[in-house]
Amino acid sequence: MDLNKIYSFYNNYLKKRILKIILFSLAFALLILNVINMQFTVKSHYRIQEVSYFNSSILLIGISSLYLGMILSKIWNKKFFIKLGVIYGLYLLFSYILDASLRVNEKQFNFFKSLQYSFLQTDFIFYIALIFIFAFVYHYLISVFFPLFEKYLIPISNDREIYTFIFYAFSLTAFCFSDSKFFNAVMGSNFITQFLENNIIKLTTPTLIELDKLILTLVIIVFFISCYIVKGINELENNKPGFGLVVLTSVVFSILLNYFLQYSIRTDVIVMKKHIFPGATLFQISIFFAVFLFLYSIINEYLLTTIINILLIIGISISSYLKYQFRQEPLLPSDLSWLKNPGSLLGFVGSSSYLYVFVLIVFFSLIYWFFKDIFLYGKVFKAQLVRFATILFILFFFSTVYYSFKNRQDGKMSEHIPVLANLNNRYDIAWFGNTVNAQMKSNSYVWFSQMTSDIMHKPEKYSKTSIKKIEEKYHLKSVEINKYRNQFINEQTVIYVLSESFSDPSRIEKVQVSSNPIPKIQGIKSRTTSGLMKSDGYGGGTANMEFQTLTGLPMYNLSPSISILYTQVAPNMKYFPSISNYFEPKNRDVIHIASPSNYSRNVIYGNLKFNKFIHYGNKGNKGYNVGGNYSDDSTYHLIEENLNKNSQFFSVITMQNHTPWTELNPIDMSASYPGFSDGQNKSLSSYVRMLSQTDTATQSFLESLSKIDKKITVVFYGDHLPGLYPESAFKNNPESQYQTDYFIWSNFDAPKLNYPLVNSSDFSAMVFEQTNSKVSPYYALLTEVLKKASVDKKALEGEAQEIAEDLKMVEYDLISGKGYLSKDFFKVPTNKSN
Repeated sequence: MDLNKIYSFYNNYLKKRILKIILFSLAFALLILNVINMQFTVKSHYRIQEVSYFNSSILLIGISSLYLGMILSKIWNKKFFIKLGVIYGLYLLFSYILDASLRVNEKQFNFFKSLQYSFLQTDFIFYIALIFIFAFVYHYLISVFFPLFEKYLIPISNDREIYTFIFYAFSLTAFCFSDSKFFNAVMGSNFITQFLENNIIKLTTPTLIELDKLILTLVIIVFFISCYIVKGINELENNKPGFGLVVLTSVVFSILLNYFLQYSIRTDVIVMKKHIFPGATLFQISIFFAVFLFLYSIINEYLLTTIINILLIIGISISSYLKYQFRQEPLLPSDLSWLKNPGSLLGFVGSSSYLYVFVLIVFFSLIYWFFKDIFLYGKVFKAQLVRFATILFILFFFSTVYYSFKNRQDGKMSEHIPVLANLNNRYDIAWFGNTVNAQMKSNSYVWFSQMTSDIMHKPEKYSKTSIKKIEEKYHLKSVEINKYRNQFINEQTVIYVLSESFSDPSRIEKVQVSSNPIPKIQGIKSRTTSGLMKSDGYGGGTANMEFQTLTGLPMYNLSPSISILYTQVAPNMKYFPSISNYFEPKNRDVIHIASPSNYSRNVIYGNLKFNKFIHYGNKGNKGYNVGGNYSDDSTYHLIEENLNKNSQFFSVITMQNHTPWTELNPIDMSASYPGFSDGQNKSLSSYVRMLSQTDTATQSFLESLSKIDKKITVVFYGDHLPGLYPESAFKNNPESQYQTDYFIWSNFDAPKLNYPLVNSSDFSAMVFEQTNSKVSPYYALLTEVLKKASVDKKALEGEAQEIAEDLKMVEYDLISGKGYLSKDFFKVPTNKSN
């Protein structure tokens, strides 16, 4: 071993360069650490016990600032000040966007209004100024009068660029940790509140040391990211894409998408005295950062990937905004099914959307074409090993997050998972549903929750024995019910008409209508079994209403994360208990003039052995449009054309009253809402006119059916309200946002049943009762639910609670259980065996 070489390496390289750079870095880290310690005593709204550990912070800050100032005096120049100013300016901009993301659910939120109050983050500027003062004093006084001192203590040789780079990175790190948002996050964390007693934080010196260890770890992580951000700024300046620029761009894009996405679903919401839960923003930005970084790693071309990412941000943000405006729901993974039919999706938004999409694609295509060889061209990753390591690390990150959600026990995560465990365990609001959870915990949280949650929670008493007891119980109940019934459902014709967005506007507070748009349907309701139906969606959810109507399985028993029953629930079912099963396959028809693959309807109807599916793609459908969609009158004529002498089942979904609402007739009818713009009132007036046409067409349809010589029963119901009313319209009556109209009409003498409020899953039991048809044990259970345990009952006790639990166990067995139910449970007495 050559000791001379080792000594030479130590003396010429390690001692002169590495050790001094490390010392410089430690001085900056020490400064940040002690600045944070000072903030605890100065800014905390809690009282903090004084300990000597705090008193040393001022001294350590002074020593660190002095040393950093001496180094700074050797590296500053005009370019240094300009770039530091640019870094600080960029930090202020994106810090403010972060701040806006945290305030987006506040009632008086305005992005620009708060600029004067919270834009400037000046806490660390004082310490930067202190460093500059020391640098000035040293540069113009000490270095001049004490040259020997400078010679031995502050030589930086040829490492000016390294010191400059580290100063930029640590300055950015310091800006982050001195930001009020960081301090508020720490003070609200479990780490601090566990020491809170009588509004006094009792921090001992050992506890502070543990806190400093945590903060030092965070400083190292943020410094590491800051280094890549500064590197990215250098790469942008030199027009050479690299990993640093990718990190910088991914950070910027993730902050922007987080804001746009949360803004798209903003509302005045307060849960547990908060507008958004701590950790929600950090979690979502981390997810988006990983997604953007993954795309850069896969494509490995900066300009092309950047354009794709920008289009993703625009597409996701606009889609989320539109969905929330129409349905007051967040964007969900299950919505990806719409990508199979982009034409239908764009058609719902409006015909002009095609032009916007085309212009957007052409614009970015031209940008790529003109700049691909002159602006930030070349591969992002030069070394494939680094590229693949980055991809593997991101996949590991996503799998860790995924299994953290997947492995929750009773809804709780391991407390060792940073950020996410606190967000998940401390704030249990799953029962609020997807919308509030997305607003309070972030869209990303809801996405992972939906992808990993059980479809339905297992009932405590679920077992093979309990299911058999339920079968026996409702077999006896069906025998009891059937003693008093003498008709058979398969000897009648049943038509379910789901009327798109049908709901009486007179129930909406402050809506002014020039004349009653639905007098004929109101007259029909007065003479038939009728009332209100509780919808599970606002402005959307059609397929969910159809599913519940066909199966009798209510959505309220399922996990709140479930949003689309046909795509998330139906594929897992052991048996699909549709009322259509009691009719011969050749006599089962579906009419829905829309894309057949929406929500996988074509697959569902195929599995249910419907003989005919009349949809948008069929040729020769006669009819006309009202507004932008196939008219109700035309849909009713399609039913009449397909009626025959046999007993039939029709599942019909109209499209007339679907958005866009653009109808001029009847010209003398209009509607308005206080505070609406001219465009919004125009849409409201069009919607009311379309209801008027539904009114006329429905009466004419029933008059035609009344002349047919066979028993026909029609279940007519609105699936949900149109998504055009503001939230304020439901302020005094929140339930009205989810209540539509229904009636059950028969062309023969039938009783007028009294069910003023029902769930869509109640309709089949009502049809059996109104037609006096014999029931299976399953429909005996649904009849008991209808009478004693449905949505019109405010609190369930005793027998009602037991019936509700029976239904829950049956539903679990069909959807997520072992399939213990026998076929006899669903067998309806018939004259002809099915």
